[in-house]
Amino acid sequence: MMKPVRNASLILGLAVTAALTGCTASEPPPFDPRSVGDAARRASSEVRSHDLPNLPTTAPAPEDALKPDRATTGPVLGVEPQERMTLQEIIQRAVANNLDVKVAGYTPAIDQTRVIEAEARFDPTFFSQLTFERRDRVVFISNGNAQASDEYGNVLTGQTGIRQNLESGGQIELRAQTTYNYFQNTVSGGGQDKPWTGNYDNQLVLQLTQPLLRDFGNDTNRARITINRNNQLVSVLEFRKELEETLANIEESYWRLVQAERDLKTQEELLTRTTDTAIRLLQRIDVDVTDVQINQATASVEQRRRLLISAKRQVKDLSDQLKRLMQDPNMPVASATLLLPAQEPLAEPIRFDFEEQLNTALESRFELGQQTLRIDNADVARQVAKNNLLPQLNITAQGNLQGLQRGFDESAADMWSGDHFSWQLGLSLEIPIGNRAARAIYARSLLQRQQAVDQYRNLIDQISLEVKTSARAVETRWEEVVAARKARFAAEKSLAGIESRELAGEPLTPEFVNLKLSEQERLAQSQRDENDALAQYNIAIEQLERAKGTLLKYNNVIMQEEDQPFTKKFEAR
Repeated sequence: MMKPVRNASLILGLAVTAALTGCTASEPPPFDPRSVGDAARRASSEVRSHDLPNLPTTAPAPEDALKPDRATTGPVLGVEPQERMTLQEIIQRAVANNLDVKVAGYTPAIDQTRVIEAEARFDPTFFSQLTFERRDRVVFISNGNAQASDEYGNVLTGQTGIRQNLESGGQIELRAQTTYNYFQNTVSGGGQDKPWTGNYDNQLVLQLTQPLLRDFGNDTNRARITINRNNQLVSVLEFRKELEETLANIEESYWRLVQAERDLKTQEELLTRTTDTAIRLLQRIDVDVTDVQINQATASVEQRRRLLISAKRQVKDLSDQLKRLMQDPNMPVASATLLLPAQEPLAEPIRFDFEEQLNTALESRFELGQQTLRIDNADVARQVAKNNLLPQLNITAQGNLQGLQRGFDESAADMWSGDHFSWQLGLSLEIPIGNRAARAIYARSLLQRQQAVDQYRNLIDQISLEVKTSARAVETRWEEVVAARKARFAAEKSLAGIESRELAGEPLTPEFVNLKLSEQERLAQSQRDENDALAQYNIAIEQLERAKGTLLKYNNVIMQEEDQPFTKKFEAR
């Protein structure tokens, strides 16, 4: 079992939708790119550049190289404002402010609207239409003798109703229809003009169309909803991936910053030791020291001063990188504030059971959750493709109440009396010859499902490798820490022996001076190696938690998906 390594508790609620991303249904204000960068411009005014020296043309005099004000030249560190933070505090601010996380948080909200869009296919639709027809045509009338009659007049028709697609695949429609006919008939050749007449034809129609084979069933017709819901869950897990990557980058940058600050202290101590050595050599210039020893020490001082400048730059670079990941508006990247760590790295061995770690990974990795949803989508597509192999057999049913009278009210009363009720049933059949398109789609759906299953199997092997490699890295990194510390102890002891020989009066020959300078560098290098090993060990722990899929839990970050406010608004419509 792994020991808990987090002492502080950090519980954060993350809205994977509008509360995180700030989505609203209102119209956004115009985009002003300059105003977005105003904060960075204001923060940059705090940064001050230091004076750069001229390039020397000759070797520096030893007295100049050893001046106290030159011992720490380079990028200023310690003058600018500083703020120390624990890893938990940086993670907390990053979760609340990091724009990479916020941008990823929009996708679940966007995909949620696609779910509603698919569900809206089954929302009822109100319709209404009005048509006017000018009629002038020839018709036959029968009054004992078949005669042609010229019919001309006006027809005004209005329809109002509700139509809805059903989850079973059918469609139901209820409409009320009123037609006003105003026309005149004239018998051809007989000159028998009839007067203009008008009547109202009121109808109430209920119509149902229902597939019986292809396109039948709730599962088939709700397939798009199911797939969009799964895609929305995939995007939530993709959001989690972005969050995990951000936290992993923060942890790695934090422990690298801890290492860089320790390396800076090591380099300052090395420069101080080398400067002290050079000063003692200058004091004995007329005793047993020549220009050779002085030049040896001066060259080492300048070389180690250069490494100190580089160490300061590394601290500043990692500080800015952490500020970029945190993206706290109170500490923008362009500000002069130097972000420094306030937490020591873990320096204790962690023991764990590999089987338990792997089981945790197989239950927690977001990739497996995503692939399971993709397999489910492939299954849904397969079922729809299988249904499409069936012939198209539809049944239609219609009932019609009619009333026909000269007046509107009389026509409506006649309709509601039920004296004129008509109904009809119908069947329609359609069979594609060969049905090759449907067969090809079904074959493709089978292949895509098998592809998704094999991808899941591949992920199992990939995750097993990552967990095993990460677990091994934790063990070996700790062994490297132990070895690096032993090497540091030995280097300290070796340098102490050299200094004891010097105090005992051993002549400061060029060989002895070179040996002492080399031992100083060896001690500093062993300290840097130990700093690197400790940073690598803490990073390895973070990478193991990420490989297990428990990095958020490890950092006490909880994701809570919230409802989309404007989505509810749309659903209520």
